[in-house]
Amino acid sequence: MNRLKRYWTAWSRHHRSGGFGIHSPYAYRFVRHVWRQPLPYYAYEGLHQLIGTVRGSTTREQRRQIDLIGEREARLLFRVVNFFNPGRILQVGAATGIESIAMMEVNRDSRLYLYDPQLEHKPLAVRVLQSQLHRVECYDDIDVALHDMLDARDGCTLALVNVPVEAPVLYRLLDEQCVLVMRNLDRDQTMAALFEGCRSHMSMGQTYTNGKVAILIPNHKLQREDFLLWL
Repeated sequence: MNRLKRYWTAWSRHHRSGGFGIHSPYAYRFVRHVWRQPLPYYAYEGLHQLIGTVRGSTTREQRRQIDLIGEREARLLFRVVNFFNPGRILQVGAATGIESIAMMEVNRDSRLYLYDPQLEHKPLAVRVLQSQLHRVECYDDIDVALHDMLDARDGCTLALVNVPVEAPVLYRLLDEQCVLVMRNLDRDQTMAALFEGCRSHMSMGQTYTNGKVAILIPNHKLQREDFLLWL
């Protein structure tokens, strides 16, 4: 979503984020208690300290290049994973590793399937993930990572997409009713196009976005709806 559109939709997004005008009980609950939950969680302090440490050791240009997640978005990611509590998580793109920590804080028994062919060239992400590497499977082939994650699942699955990947991979995840979280929609036109393709691919379920991050819930029991929100 470009800046002009974000400006013109600001009031409607803010209004909808309070739950106003939402008729679906599921969507109302998700918006009020996940998307805009005001109460603190136990993981917030740790995420705050971790993001602060990374900020303090990098320049603004370095933070842009390494895709440092903001604290609001990191908290949202934690809440989404907490809501669905997936046992298996696929992550596309290591970013700084903070996203991985935010997701893995929910369930100490969950496992992360991390796809990033350039991981060995991302020392920051490796350092951040160091304490949790025993729960992380690393891949340089997305098809293998996808196969292993789906083959090992024992309930709900979730995928975090930080960087572009082939659209059929995302469509397969949606067909398998895997919850998708897509980031950087405002920074990467390819990511924005992938999100639009995924929305068109879904025949049932709901999507939630503020134009920067999107959450896609391909639940076949849910009526097809899209929600444009404020975070």
